[in-house]
Amino acid sequence: GALLLLISDRIRVDVIALIVLGTLALTGLVTPTEALSGFSSPAVITVWAVFIMSGALARSGIANQIGRQVLRVAGNGETRLIAAIMLSAGLMSAFLNNVGVVAIMLPVVMDIARRTKRSPSKFLIPLAYGSLLGGLTTLIGTPANILVNEVLSDAGLQTFNLFDFTPVGLILLVTGILIMIFIGRYLLPDKNIHNSLIQSPQELLENVYDVEQRLFLLCLPAGSPLSGKSLAESRIGAALGLHVIAILRETESVLSPMAG
Repeated sequence: GALLLLISDRIRVDVIALIVLGTLALTGLVTPTEALSGFSSPAVITVWAVFIMSGALARSGIANQIGRQVLRVAGNGETRLIAAIMLSAGLMSAFLNNVGVVAIMLPVVMDIARRTKRSPSKFLIPLAYGSLLGGLTTLIGTPANILVNEVLSDAGLQTFNLFDFTPVGLILLVTGILIMIFIGRYLLPDKNIHNSLIQSPQELLENVYDVEQRLFLLCLPAGSPLSGKSLAESRIGAALGLHVIAILRETESVLSPMAG
């Protein structure tokens, strides 16, 4: 039943998890103590903390700084850009949630593709692989590492240190970057960038992020009460549960704007 609910996508994943938890407790398959024990689990609390830190960084405007540094170091060469994007995402994923890293880096990758006049699809897959491989380099980089460490602790065995995963994780990250540079980049999809350039801003964003049901373009009319206010002052993100990824003005575009 839970699998069908997940496939249908009609109920949020967190709600489904609570429904399953309540059902197991009510049917006696687990005791109330066992059902609630997860909320005090160090692994769960650590994952929560990483999500919170990732969300804060995603709203801090750090994406613009990362984008400038990547372009400065890598230049316009496709090989160097792919390596720089994967390395940046990998290093961030070592200490942040993978989803949060991708949220931070998406505007960066899109801006790099626009500036270098290359298809965004050439950089998005390396971004995804870089964030996944980077999560393997530290104890908190991925929930799987945290859970394994908790199992060891519960069994009374010696637990891992933060960087015990780093030697093997770095080998995997570097190997992944080399494979992407020498083999993978020739297999990456190369969608026609010219077709994207003639699309409306909303259509372009929807196609790039592939989240048609979750991405919106909001227009601020003249005389609006929000006119002249910063994102922090408007509180539009907190009030509506939105994450503002860009602000489009007549003369400029601001990617991953700072809350202030």
